[in-house]
Amino acid sequence: MVLQGMVVTGYRQSIDENLQDKRNTNEIVEVVNAQNIAQFPAQNIADALQFVPGVVISRSDGEGKNISIRGLAPELTLTELNGNYVASADTSSGLDRSFNYQLLPANMFSSVKLYKSQMASLDEGGIGGVVEAHTRKPLDMKPNDGFLTVNETGADNNGKINPQVSGLYSWHNSDSTFGVLVGGAYNKRQETEYTSNASNWYWWANNYNTQPPVSVGGNQFGNYVEPNIPEWGNVPPGGIVDQGGRAYSGYWMPQQFSTSQTQLNLKNKAAQLTLQFKPSDHFQMTANYFRFQLDRTQITNTLEIPEWNLPTDTYANQQGNLLAPNGLTFDPSGTVVTGANYQLPAAGTGCNSLTNPVTGAQRQPVDVCSTQTPWLNGNYSVEKATSQTANIEGEWNTGGILSGTFNLGRTWATGGPSVEFGVAAKPRNFVNGQWVDGSEYSQWTLMGREGTPGISASTDTLQNMLDGEGQVDLGSTGSGFVNTATSQNVAQADFTLDLDKGWLSSVQFGAKYRYNTAYQQSGQLRWYCPGTTQQFQSCDPNAGDLQSSLLLPYELTTNTLAYHDNIFPGINFPAYYNYLNQTYDPVKYMDPDNQARVRESIGAAYVQVNFDTDTLHGNFGLRYVDTLQDVTTADQVTTYFADYYHGTDGSILICPASGVNSAGGPCAPGDFEYLPQQCSTYADGQAGKCSYYEAYTLNTQRRRYRNFLPSFNLVWNFVGDFDLRVAANRAMARANYGDLAQLGSLNNYLPTYYADRSQFGSPLPGWYGSGADNNLQPFLATQYDAAVEWYYAPESVLGFDVFYKTVKNFVVPVQVNNFTVDVNGTPTPFAQYSTNANGQAGVSKGIELYTQHTWSSGFGVIANYTLNKTNSTAVSIGDTRIGSASLIGSAKYAGNLSLFYQKNGLLLRASSNWTGRVMDGLAAGLPEYTSPYNEIDLNGQYNINKHLMVTASVLNLTRSTTRSYLGSDTTDRLNTLEYDGRQYYVGLTYNFGGND
Repeated sequence: MVLQGMVVTGYRQSIDENLQDKRNTNEIVEVVNAQNIAQFPAQNIADALQFVPGVVISRSDGEGKNISIRGLAPELTLTELNGNYVASADTSSGLDRSFNYQLLPANMFSSVKLYKSQMASLDEGGIGGVVEAHTRKPLDMKPNDGFLTVNETGADNNGKINPQVSGLYSWHNSDSTFGVLVGGAYNKRQETEYTSNASNWYWWANNYNTQPPVSVGGNQFGNYVEPNIPEWGNVPPGGIVDQGGRAYSGYWMPQQFSTSQTQLNLKNKAAQLTLQFKPSDHFQMTANYFRFQLDRTQITNTLEIPEWNLPTDTYANQQGNLLAPNGLTFDPSGTVVTGANYQLPAAGTGCNSLTNPVTGAQRQPVDVCSTQTPWLNGNYSVEKATSQTANIEGEWNTGGILSGTFNLGRTWATGGPSVEFGVAAKPRNFVNGQWVDGSEYSQWTLMGREGTPGISASTDTLQNMLDGEGQVDLGSTGSGFVNTATSQNVAQADFTLDLDKGWLSSVQFGAKYRYNTAYQQSGQLRWYCPGTTQQFQSCDPNAGDLQSSLLLPYELTTNTLAYHDNIFPGINFPAYYNYLNQTYDPVKYMDPDNQARVRESIGAAYVQVNFDTDTLHGNFGLRYVDTLQDVTTADQVTTYFADYYHGTDGSILICPASGVNSAGGPCAPGDFEYLPQQCSTYADGQAGKCSYYEAYTLNTQRRRYRNFLPSFNLVWNFVGDFDLRVAANRAMARANYGDLAQLGSLNNYLPTYYADRSQFGSPLPGWYGSGADNNLQPFLATQYDAAVEWYYAPESVLGFDVFYKTVKNFVVPVQVNNFTVDVNGTPTPFAQYSTNANGQAGVSKGIELYTQHTWSSGFGVIANYTLNKTNSTAVSIGDTRIGSASLIGSAKYAGNLSLFYQKNGLLLRASSNWTGRVMDGLAAGLPEYTSPYNEIDLNGQYNINKHLMVTASVLNLTRSTTRSYLGSDTTDRLNTLEYDGRQYYVGLTYNFGGND
């Protein structure tokens, strides 16, 4: 029984149809049809494709977001809607060519094809592969056909149950000359994510020449890697010495460790309108409009312990600061710090004394040590991403040898926050010229209870902060975001000559023109003191007061699969946001100078020959692509002069009882005298009138490149049920928008600023920053495939595929030390700089094994395994080699095993999904990896009758976590550990029309 709206056939029939589609194609293709999606609810297309051989999905907010194919980065997967590019945007990140699959609800589509080999008629841009999502058309369906699906969803880390609704209705007249299809979806979810993070790993040593960075095995990293390993520059003479006098030197340690919980409110909306007109048997027109929208509200609370409590001066001057005796713990090699314990000495002792107990010198009150941790911070954002596509396509076929199609369309997307700001608070306050501490100790560990990382601190920290022993950290409170827009205009014509002469079945040829734009602009929310244009951090002397209403009156979750904390105070972000709006004048400021733009004019033409004999079929062809690319990016150049007003002796001034600082402005009595933040001119900063000065410089780059892309695909039915597939092609993809047009941030920290902020984590004096690499070259790949498939029984196959890809100019995110950057035309030495670099020639090679089998008993199995090996190749910026890396996004292996049972209207499935170690990039000079991952999902479906179907799913039954780490010598350098939850779905689908 077949219904065109949401097909109610058996699962076995649907997977057999997938198998037949795969076998009949000339290329290496995987197919997922609407039946698979309907029976096993997937949030989006990425979730539906995760069981396909060679596919690795990256998750965000508990669902698939991006797709990597055969070890290549997500931006090398081209996603198309009905054969054409679909613009994408993220709700909070910058520009990206990779498609955000969170925008595409799965059940709006009739089928999804994944091309692993190229052909001339296929658009370029998918070196990894091309995903084609196809929607339904009214003239292909029966009149008054459609479906309505209602789901309820929940998760183990969130007690809320949320609705999800989707539906489709299709109609056409009795002559089948005009049809209308409308569809839509609305999904609402609430998620809570838990994360622990150890970030910014450094090598700490007293003397880096005599004690260079080493691995856990004691080996140095080599001439190309070692210069780019960040070395902590604020190690005092004699090294890091704790309160007990123990000295530490020669080890890896993160600059900060944190635990976070993120509360998400997600809404997906989707709409489709398709009109078809067929005035004759020879001509048909289709008009489509699609709109996809993701609304995302996020509140993240973070508990963090930076390195601020470590000594920054000799033991004689600081007595170990807050580092407790034996305060650092290590891995078995003694080279990786796995925990730190900080303890505030009793009043009048050690560093917590106005008189230095060792030298007898008097300290300024501000120099008396105080506990700044655990540091509360986080952010609140309201975000939206929207993608829209409109096109008109025509098909004509007069019955002769020549037929053709044309397509005119536009796709456009926007994304970014409308509200975004971050707040930070410390458990201390400076009152009447002295520190008041709200916490006596804090410590972090990577090896805590049950092997889980965590933070411990004084159990009365929250209550003390509610009672006034806390302050808003104004230096880390503010707003900053990026809004993006992308678009493509397209005009295309394709023709087919149906020759049917011997082995030559047809010749296809066509041309396509695309005009792409990608734009991003930074902005921020500002709150001005009433009647002024000064931001509240500078003009309100009481802005640093931490009112009790701005804190949550309860502890957040302390025990999760990502961390075990003993406390978790949090910031009440909605209350703080309302307070700012009611107290000050809110302004949304979009910086006209801080923006980037990419424009691309792309012309393409192709010819493809299709052939078919009794035992052979396939195609060969050539695609020519001409790309004209213009890139404009901005660098924000910031000079930091100082943070406070100083006396003639250089000491930091304390605000007097009058509440008027030395410049005649307002200040909080007993607190520091803060400088106004942003300078109007550079000279004002030099004169000590303000804290920092911002300027901008623009960089432009124009390039043109032409590429010839040959392709060949062959299928040989060499004996009985055995097929041999061979494919060879050359492919290209343009560099990612975000890599070409990254907004630059170039920061110069002067010695006077460092003197003010060194105890709060300021970098050493010098230049630091990040920016785009406008000279990134397009990716070029040569690809080969050979596969043998044995269709030994109905609904069954056993296959083996060998693939080999050589990828030139792949892009690696890097962080380098002692690097020269052009600043306003002047070559300037940077202590540390982050950018993107080209890898020379990476190789991804491997095998795919896949099988499918069903038994008459109703049981069946689908399994696949991909083994992928990538080489490590040189990574360079310009002519400077900075290290080596494997292909970004490459997974060592990926596998799926699905066992199912179908009989008498009941369908049950258990699936296990494995992903091996994934290469994420370079950080601190070392490769960054995501650990192997395994997840088990359960699905069920029961057909109550021919119209009504009930479904249920449990995703991530195993409650698996995602973990990333730094370096190939150990897994102890934790980067992140994240748990997104176990998810539950229960749904009801009603199919109507069609066969009534």
